[in-house]
Amino acid sequence: MATESRQRQKPASERFCTYCEHTGIVHEPGFEVMGEVPLSPCPRCVIPSCKCGGESPYFYYDNGEIRDCACRSVRARIDRINAIYARSGIDKKYRWRFFDSYDSIHKLASDAKNTAYDLVKKFPNVKKGLFLWGNPGTGKTLLSSIILTELILRHAVEGRFIKISRTFFNRLRATFNAESETYGEANRIERELAEVDVLVVDDFGVQRDSPWEAETLYNLVDARYEAEKFTIFTSNNNPFKTLKELSGGRILSRLKEMCSIVEVSGPDYRDRL
Repeated sequence: MATESRQRQKPASERFCTYCEHTGIVHEPGFEVMGEVPLSPCPRCVIPSCKCGGESPYFYYDNGEIRDCACRSVRARIDRINAIYARSGIDKKYRWRFFDSYDSIHKLASDAKNTAYDLVKKFPNVKKGLFLWGNPGTGKTLLSSIILTELILRHAVEGRFIKISRTFFNRLRATFNAESETYGEANRIERELAEVDVLVVDDFGVQRDSPWEAETLYNLVDARYEAEKFTIFTSNNNPFKTLKELSGGRILSRLKEMCSIVEVSGPDYRDRL
C-alpha cells in the first residue's frame, strides 16, 4: 500500500507517458464508428498496471484485501470529464474535436490556431480570453469548441458553450412568464453563465434589437470581467466597428481588456467540401 501511495503522489510527468501527453488518458478518434467510448486509459502507461479490468469502482482483491487499482484515479477522472462534457452544450457536430481537426488553410487561421494552442497549453495561467472574428465559415465556432474540449479534457474544468441567438434571448424571456417551466430561473441561468470556469459565447453581438438585449449582453460580459473568468467569444463582425456604439461603448471596452482580439477572416471552409 505504501508503494501505491507513493505512486499516486508522483507528478503526472513521471506517472504517465508522452503518448497520452502525460495525462493518462487517450482519445479514440473513431469511437463512434467502432461503438467505443471517446476517452480511455492510456494503453501504454495505465492499462498494463490495471488489475480491476475496468470494472467500477476500480478496486481489486489482493490476498483477501481490497486495494485501489493503479488505474482508479485515471478512470475516475474520465468519468468526471464525461459528466462535465455532457452538460457543456457544445454542438453535436463539434463534439470531441481537437486541434488536428482544425485545418489552417490561410495565415490568419494558422495564427488563430497557434494563439488558441498557446492558451490551452498555459491554462490556467492566462491573463486574457479570446475574441475570434471574421466572415462566416472560417472555422471560428469549430476552433472555440476545440479550445473548450481541450480544457475540459486536460483540466476537468466546468465549461459551457452558448450561442447568442434569438433562441437564447427567448429562453431568458421565458423565465419571466409565469406559465413557463423555467419561470423564475433567470437569476440562476445568468449566475451560471457568470461563474462557470470557461465560457464560449458564439455569434456574439448578432442579436441586439432592443435595449434589454443590449443590456443583457453587457451584463454577461461585465459579470465575466469582474469575476476574471476565462471567456471566448466568436463573431462574424469586426468588434471595433459593430460594438463601438453598443451600450455606449462599454461592451467593447470590457472586451478589449478581457480578451485578445484575433481576426480569422478568409475563405469559407464550406467551399472546400
